[in-house]
Amino acid sequence: MKKITTAEYELMKIRIGRNASLIYTQVFNLAINESGVIEKKEWSRKASPSRMIRRMEKIHKRKYIVGTLADDSGWAVKRIA
Repeated sequence: MKKITTAEYELMKIRIGRNASLIYTQVFNLAINESGVIEKKEWSRKASPSRMIRRMEKIHKRKYIVGTLADDSGWAVKRIA
């Protein structure tokens, strides 16, 4: 095992579970009033990210706002609670 600093750890992209996608983990780790954009090239599922996020809301008791960008290049996500 290699030891790392706290700064290096915070820069790493770590999944919250064995089967969780990187996007799921990034949305899950949003702080209240923090936002992010999911680009279409990152998203490979048939259903939109709003379906995944609605499921996250039920499981983890969090609230998000999800919307499609005006130019249809992706989705904006904001955690509100």
